[in-house]
Amino acid sequence: MSCCHNYYLATEGHESVFSVDIAAISFGHGVLEEAGAQAKALGMTRVALFTDKTLASLPYVSQVRDAIRAAGLDVVVFDEVKVEPTDQSFLAAARFAVEGRFDGYVSVGGGSVIDTCKAANLYATWPTGDFLDYVNAPIGAGKAVPGPLKPHIACPTTCGTGSECTGITIFDLLSHRVK
Repeated sequence: MSCCHNYYLATEGHESVFSVDIAAISFGHGVLEEAGAQAKALGMTRVALFTDKTLASLPYVSQVRDAIRAAGLDVVVFDEVKVEPTDQSFLAAARFAVEGRFDGYVSVGGGSVIDTCKAANLYATWPTGDFLDYVNAPIGAGKAVPGPLKPHIACPTTCGTGSECTGITIFDLLSHRVK
């Protein structure tokens, strides 16, 4: 995760190039109906479905939820994602994830939804005593994630954030007034 808005100045020697590994992408008419089968193939049995209040009322979320149920999986919807998430909204999502004991995650929404889901997965899978442990230096400790996260299927509803392709999350760190 990163809340450092100026990577160049924050790195020793002013590194200006970095690499990002991206995930496989499925695209096309009817792809949402495949979410359940994909979740099952990834070994999910209890799924956290992340979205926001607006999207929860649209057909996309119900299509994905129904596909997950049709695959015989348990699914619980978290629709409390905040537009322009903060450290506090990430922590609320992480509490939901910890309490739900999920073994997989699906997100339906834009960058805020996908990023919130990724953060919840991280902090539920690898809890830490300090939220800033996984936040990049110079703001946070920049600790490495100790191991793999639980499976996550991202279903973007917007174009351009690229959140579905990376492990990076963007949020407002209110106490430091940085994003």
